[in-house]
Amino acid sequence: FDGTSSQNSSQWRGLHSINGRNNPDGLYRSDFAMASRIIGQVSYRKEYFGFGATQISLIYDGNSGNPYSYTYNTRGNLTNEDSRERALIYVPRDRSEIVLVDDGSRTAEQQWLELDNFIANDDYLSSRRGQYAERKASRTPFTHIMDLRVLQDFYIDMPNGKRNTLQLSLDVFNFTNMLNKDWGRIYFAGNGGNFELLDFEGFVPDTNIPQFTYGGVADSENIFINNVDDSGFRSSRWQAQVGVRYIFN
Repeated sequence: FDGTSSQNSSQWRGLHSINGRNNPDGLYRSDFAMASRIIGQVSYRKEYFGFGATQISLIYDGNSGNPYSYTYNTRGNLTNEDSRERALIYVPRDRSEIVLVDDGSRTAEQQWLELDNFIANDDYLSSRRGQYAERKASRTPFTHIMDLRVLQDFYIDMPNGKRNTLQLSLDVFNFTNMLNKDWGRIYFAGNGGNFELLDFEGFVPDTNIPQFTYGGVADSENIFINNVDDSGFRSSRWQAQVGVRYIFN
């Protein structure tokens, strides 16, 4: 259990499963798995006229996105869990492995063509045809964040021969976003890190064969396009900070 809730019962109710939460299906990826991260920094410092210096630094932080799971929207009726049902989806090989039903003006056949296209264009799901999806095996888009720091030093020569420094600083966090409002975005997977790809619509009469509808999501790159994290210190919105520091030598 990842420890993402204040009560143990919530940890249990949030368990992803194929055969019900009391039948865990082996090891899963953690909510906190970082995957890949790239950090780089470049700085330039120039002293001049013996009374000051300017330093400019750029810090790059690239991260794999947050992990999420492909689940059913079961409304608690597929595996009869009492709440927070998080049943991992089965990824059909072909049309014969899923029962879709008409959804308003969208026919079952139209939904299959859209679903099949979605699976084919998702790197992870296309590799899982004929198998169940794994917990937290997919990720939101990779994030690229760059911060800017400018330091301005003024040297102060003291009567005792020592030199103190008055330092002014400017930090722009997520400088990338300041340059372009569409850059520096950090995406998150809502609903506990789940994407409900298929809606459960009941069973075929007198059988235990489930029926589904597909909402017609365009592609996996855009399912969290509106889930932009813009709160807190690490934010999709740029923020600035000024500082004053006196350095005694």
